[in-house]
Amino acid sequence: MEDGAIKNRAMEKWTAALLLERGRAALAEKHLKYARQLFRKAHQAFIPADGPELHAKIHVELGRVARDLGDNDSAVSHYRSAAEIYRDTGERMGLAHAIRHVADILRGMGRIEEAEPFIVEAIEIYRNQLQSSEPYTGQQPLELHLANGLRVAALLKEQAGLNADALPFWVEARDLYRLAGVDAGVAESRAHLAAAQAG
Repeated sequence: MEDGAIKNRAMEKWTAALLLERGRAALAEKHLKYARQLFRKAHQAFIPADGPELHAKIHVELGRVARDLGDNDSAVSHYRSAAEIYRDTGERMGLAHAIRHVADILRGMGRIEEAEPFIVEAIEIYRNQLQSSEPYTGQQPLELHLANGLRVAALLKEQAGLNADALPFWVEARDLYRLAGVDAGVAESRAHLAAAQAG
């Protein structure tokens, strides 16, 4: 490969990564439409040499900003694209996060039966990771990820009218949120358990 071609490819890689980071910064400042524009440019700038991890991250951010903008169909599409990449590369935690979001968005759209297989798989991955002897390097505790998955499963059961089936999920989610130090999660779980007891 000629020097010019190598330089151009390096610039393209930097551009995709840089646009992704700028999009995240815009999203953090709640500039949603601008963030989406930057993420779309990052997707356009992406080349296979950038690697699947960057590709998946771009889809995740496109899914996140689409959800924030109320474009749920687009959000599901991007999270599913990210999930496919993570599945192909064997990145199990990335896969679990992506399909958990897919399940939660579908739940919000009332597509309960479609959402359930995604959350079942996500919970299984989180449980396996908790039981694994392999080191975990994520920024958030595994207990929090599992609690978030259980929360979605519980809400799905409630929306399906299966309130009794939701109770074990809320109990475990409550305990895991407590371990993770997430008071809001503990409070929400307790509220649902109290409502079930009152009913």
